[in-house]
Amino acid sequence: MKRLASHVAPRPRFAFFRTLTPPNGFTEHATTAGSWWLKDDHGHGLLAALEAIKAGRADRLQGGRGIIQRVSFDKQSFAIVRRYQRGGLVRHLVHDLYWDRPPRPFVELCTTVIARERGVPTVEVLGAGVEWQSFGFYRGTLITREAQGFLNWREWLQTKPPVEERRVVTDSVLQTINTMHESGISHADLNLTNMLVRNDSDQHELLIIDFDRARIFPTPLPSSHRKRNLARLRRSMEKFDAEERLREQGPTLDG
Repeated sequence: MKRLASHVAPRPRFAFFRTLTPPNGFTEHATTAGSWWLKDDHGHGLLAALEAIKAGRADRLQGGRGIIQRVSFDKQSFAIVRRYQRGGLVRHLVHDLYWDRPPRPFVELCTTVIARERGVPTVEVLGAGVEWQSFGFYRGTLITREAQGFLNWREWLQTKPPVEERRVVTDSVLQTINTMHESGISHADLNLTNMLVRNDSDQHELLIIDFDRARIFPTPLPSSHRKRNLARLRRSMEKFDAEERLREQGPTLDG
């Protein structure tokens, strides 16, 4: 079985006493509150963008659990800045505080860099940061370049594309996921909102996003992991189809 090379390799998520260093092309910037790993070509612009967010000069976007903001970081480009936020019952206890070591934003940055190196179509990651809190907890942030002209797959399906076009995009999604699996990447949360579809082109370019808690293998993904990823995506599709059927039926006597 072929082995896949990478220039960076995240350590296990819960290895408390191991360190992770910025991958090639990224530099660590220390602040009074924490640390940021920023892409070398855009370090100063991204630091200015973070200051703009603190000053309230950023657009807040809908979607996902955490706070997502859109902010300019150079004359022609925008960054998407996503704050990590807990899901499930634990969110009522710690909300946006994390303890994982190495910090999850830095692991996700490295994982996304590896995915791009291995040919997985995904967004360009620009940086990640942690802001330290009391007792070793931290708040995390990930920064990516805005994917202009894209909708997530759920939003794209809500535009009611023709049946044939939907079939073509579904086939392309499955091919893209196979590319990811052949690249040794196991996605932890493969669903409609983590697949992006270009909406301003007939080619329907696709991107996979959100590599938080993804696993990296040195070889193409084992069958068991492929089945688990596809089952998660299938449940997401079935949920969407059920919601759409209910919406089309309109109000009922049952409310």
